[in-house]
Amino acid sequence: MDFFYTEKSNITENNLILQGEEHKHLSRILRKEIGETIYVTDGNDTMYVCTIRSITKTETDCVIVRTLHRYNESERDVTIAVSLLKNPSRMDYLVEKTTEIGVRSIIPMICERTIPKREKHSRLEHIALSAIKVCGRSFLPRTQPLTTFQAITQTSKNYQLCIVPHERYDTNQTLQLVMKANSTAKSVLLLIGPEGGFTDEEFSLAVNSGFIPASLGPRRLRAETAAVVALSMVV
Repeated sequence: MDFFYTEKSNITENNLILQGEEHKHLSRILRKEIGETIYVTDGNDTMYVCTIRSITKTETDCVIVRTLHRYNESERDVTIAVSLLKNPSRMDYLVEKTTEIGVRSIIPMICERTIPKREKHSRLEHIALSAIKVCGRSFLPRTQPLTTFQAITQTSKNYQLCIVPHERYDTNQTLQLVMKANSTAKSVLLLIGPEGGFTDEEFSLAVNSGFIPASLGPRRLRAETAAVVALSMVV
C-alpha cells in the first residue's frame, strides 16, 4: 500500500486533493491511475482510505472511502528531547528511526556538552514526513524549536512519566523495569544526552526535577542508538 500526505486545508467531508511533491510522486513516479486505492494522512492522527477520481497536471483529486483514527499509532504519546549531534547525518538517522518507531514529538536540545548550536529545522521536518509515509503512520511527529536542557527539565509536570537514561546508572534499574512500574503512563518524556553524556550537574537537575533515572544496559551507546533503544522500550 502507498501512503501520502496532504494538508488539512485540502480535505473536505468526502474529498481530498494531493498537490506539489505528493502529486508528482503519485502521478510521475508511481504512475497511479484513476480508480486505484491509496492511503492519505493529514498528519494529525487521521488516515483516509481514498479512491483516485482524477489526475491533472497539477493535482490528484480523491474520493474518501473510509476514515481511520490513530491508524498505526501507539496508545502512548512519547516525546524525545535529544541533544544535537555533532554529525548531522546521525541526527537525520535519529529523527528517521524514532519516527518509524512511533515518537510523537522531537525536541532538539542544547546541553553543556552539545557541540553544534544550530539545527536545520526544515530538514528534520522533511525527514519525519518522509518516514511516516514509509511506515504508514497517521501522525506527523512535531519537531519542536531548539531548546536548552534547563528549559526541558522545567516541563516535567506536563508528562505523566519522565525518564533520563544514563550510562553510569545502576544497571539493575533498567528502563524495562521503570516502564513495568509505570505501565499506565500515557505521556512520556525521554531525555537523551550528547555524545559526551550529561554532566553530573545536569543529571542531578533532571532527577531533582522529577525524571526517573534508568539504565539501557552495561554497554555505552551512541546517542542515536540510545534514542532508538529507549524509544522501542517505551512506545
